[in-house]
Amino acid sequence: MPFLPAPSRPTKLASRSRRAAPALAVAAALTLSGCGMFGGGEIKEGGTTLYPCPAVGVLNETDHVTLLSGAGTDLTDVVAKAEIGKVVSTCKYDVEESTITVDIAFNGVAEIGPAAPARALTLKTFVAVTRRFNAFDKKQVYEVPVVFEPGQRQVHFVKTVEGTILPYGGRADGSIYQILVGFQLTPEQLEYNRRTSYIPIR
Repeated sequence: MPFLPAPSRPTKLASRSRRAAPALAVAAALTLSGCGMFGGGEIKEGGTTLYPCPAVGVLNETDHVTLLSGAGTDLTDVVAKAEIGKVVSTCKYDVEESTITVDIAFNGVAEIGPAAPARALTLKTFVAVTRRFNAFDKKQVYEVPVVFEPGQRQVHFVKTVEGTILPYGGRADGSIYQILVGFQLTPEQLEYNRRTSYIPIR
């Protein structure tokens, strides 16, 4: 993944900035424009930009998953498929501690398939932090349960991850980081994504 250019030194500092929005507001932003793939928010005070938030986005090839029954590859073997839509974030700088606290949320939709043995399933997703010039700095897997009510083929979901703390210092700020989300794929699922043309859920 390409990284953003190196940031310049912020022109205005605050001893402790206030959180841009609570976690519920982050999730609510998914219904608005929000941050798109690799969008980044900014902390503002009095109309003046202070610090940028880390960029957020979806890792290539992990934006969708197809769950199959056994080793099947036919459409009739599909248990469910799911895709991630939008990712949004907000952040809070603690200048005294030289840390950034980031809240993110992402939404998506799942669709039940003909081979589903039940109407409840668990999707495995991840949130990973990358730092400029390095590989993954940290990664956490999160389970997202979805339940299809009788007669319901699709379910929309929202996942919120609060309180990711990132250090910074010197001439650096939040733009040295990217926070990437995606489905936690098995090698077989990743290979399936690479060889199969994906039709988005409508």
